[in-house]
Amino acid sequence: MRIKHVEVFHAVMLTGSVGAAAKLLHVTQPAITQTLQHAELQLGYALFTRQKRRLVPTREAQALYPEVQALMLQLESLRRMASALREGQDSPFRILIVPSLAVRALPDALRIFRKAHAGMEVSVRTLHSNDIARAMALQEADVGIVYGKLPHPALQDELVATGRLVCVSAHKARSDKRTTVTLQEVLREPFIRIDERDPLGAVLADHWSRLGLAAKAGMTVQTHHIAMVMAEQGFGPAIIDSFTAQASGEGLQVRTLLPEVPVEVHAVQPQGVRSPRPVADFIAAFRQVITAQA
Repeated sequence: MRIKHVEVFHAVMLTGSVGAAAKLLHVTQPAITQTLQHAELQLGYALFTRQKRRLVPTREAQALYPEVQALMLQLESLRRMASALREGQDSPFRILIVPSLAVRALPDALRIFRKAHAGMEVSVRTLHSNDIARAMALQEADVGIVYGKLPHPALQDELVATGRLVCVSAHKARSDKRTTVTLQEVLREPFIRIDERDPLGAVLADHWSRLGLAAKAGMTVQTHHIAMVMAEQGFGPAIIDSFTAQASGEGLQVRTLLPEVPVEVHAVQPQGVRSPRPVADFIAAFRQVITAQA
């Protein structure tokens, strides 16, 4: 597929019709139709079928779409960089970070970072740790902030801070002043757990398995921040990292989980790349903030 084919295919997938795609790309409807037909002829199979004035993607189109989305993101990034170079600007400082750490720690770290780099444009994307590793390996950002050490031949990592797993729950009995709770106690009732595709979710599942314990069915979520919010709303206790728990309100009781399970936060960069000054300054700022919060 040529770039023109990709752009038209992407527009039709987004809008669902030739007319809407033409408006999106500022071209005529016959141009969209002709480009689609040429793409299908080149590919050797149909991309859409027409149903009630809408174009419905075929199985082949649905399989192609994730790759096309990734390519369109890269094209947009290329356009922004080309524009910045034309205008004599530097490309933005690109940060990838897990969602939970973007809520409180990131804004505080950026305030410190801005003191040394006041005029620098900053781009922030939130992804899960494994997705950040893949994106950093492709050099899609300048620095990534992840949970745990993610072995990857294309990446180098730096320990930023070490926290621990904690149990957060809505206050039931304010007379209970304990600052710790055992994993066995938490597992006696349904709790809010982190998806095991998350590094910390996998660590926790392995931990209770080694202790010969079993988790009761409760609620499974993808991020520590969502788990904390659900716990605050009374859906049950949640086991999250101590850094995320720092953003909790007065409605939550926070207790260290026993036996203690350490949680590491790492900064990752492409392998063999010497840290430029902005990256080093950002890591230092993030370390300062998150260490103070631990």
